[in-house]
Amino acid sequence: MTVTLPTDADEWAAAWRDRINDRAEFADAAAEFTATFCFEIRDDDTYVGDPVQFRVDIEDGVCTHAATDDDPDYDFALRGPYGEWVSMLRGDLDVSAAAMDGTFTVEGDTMTLLRRQDTIAQMVAAAQNVETEFEY
Repeated sequence: MTVTLPTDADEWAAAWRDRINDRAEFADAAAEFTATFCFEIRDDDTYVGDPVQFRVDIEDGVCTHAATDDDPDYDFALRGPYGEWVSMLRGDLDVSAAAMDGTFTVEGDTMTLLRRQDTIAQMVAAAQNVETEFEY
């Protein structure tokens, strides 16, 4: 089922959770790791609207929650403009490079993020496997 971003953000988040949990690589990468993430899509020249924030909870290799949330509490955050999210979800932008060059802003304990970069890479790979239509 194809989901439209940002209109169907709640449905997209649910599909993302399922894709994360379908990945054995994610379970391995996130073993013994518990954290809450905020992923935020910001407006840009392509998308002029309210930010879309996803709260994603992981606990010992399982994504226990993924949904939109207007004001999430989180341990780590990744924020970026809509057009760059589109590029990343299409596989045209590497999340690590985008975080390093400032395309995406990152919050949280840098050392933990570096140790858990495989976890984040698996979350992004799962997001890339959600059948997504981009509204803008």
